[in-house]
Amino acid sequence: MILTYRNGLFYLRTTHREADLLIASERISAINSGLARFIKERALIQRFLEKHPEFVYSLEPMEVEEDAPPAIILSAESSKKAGVGPMASLPGALADLALEAMVNDGAEAAIVENGGEVSIKVNREVTVGVYTGRELNFGLVLNEYSRRIGISTSSSSVSHALSFGEAYATVVVADNAALADAVSTRVGNAVKSECRETLEDAVRLALSIEGVQGCVVYSGGLISFGGCVKPIALRSKSEEILEEMMLKKPLIISLFAKATNS
Repeated sequence: MILTYRNGLFYLRTTHREADLLIASERISAINSGLARFIKERALIQRFLEKHPEFVYSLEPMEVEEDAPPAIILSAESSKKAGVGPMASLPGALADLALEAMVNDGAEAAIVENGGEVSIKVNREVTVGVYTGRELNFGLVLNEYSRRIGISTSSSSVSHALSFGEAYATVVVADNAALADAVSTRVGNAVKSECRETLEDAVRLALSIEGVQGCVVYSGGLISFGGCVKPIALRSKSEEILEEMMLKKPLIISLFAKATNS
């Protein structure tokens, strides 16, 4: 575990099973609450998946019982809205539940990044750096949010997750990370490289789904966006994104174009 402090927030970087986690808040107790909730929910998920392996392999939305673990229920609901398999939204669902625990602990500012799926509640402007692995890396400037939002990225070029599209990066901002996670997968599947129409159609598709607030799609040297997001250009290396933005912005989240199976 690595704990740092900057700009009024504590940042904990750690791992749990397959998950790479970043948890941040102005309260260390809230960070501890978020990590404990994440570990608890991850154990519940493991037991559920051992009994229901079909949940792992389905590429279509699935119904689950009311007594299923909270992350499984949230994932099933979000994937149904997006029209994708339930595993597409599970990392985001875990981030959402960890954030919920932090807010319940009294955190005014709370961030949970689970392998690139971000659940966040802050009271300041946020700049999110997106690493695409291509010639353009970009940032998203989000207006001040006092309520919770979710941010997710999918990619056919950087991620090891299953993608049927050709987007270098598809970033979705939604009401929660589970929904953003599912929609970024759905939208990324629709993109064909160097085809402006598919990029524009993908953004329109994302914004048509209830709960989605913004979307950016980057592929083949083209970028299309809509909703609440404002893309800005960043340097080429992920390390430079972190170093540059940490020094000059009130808050930075590194949102890489990858996913986990957590």
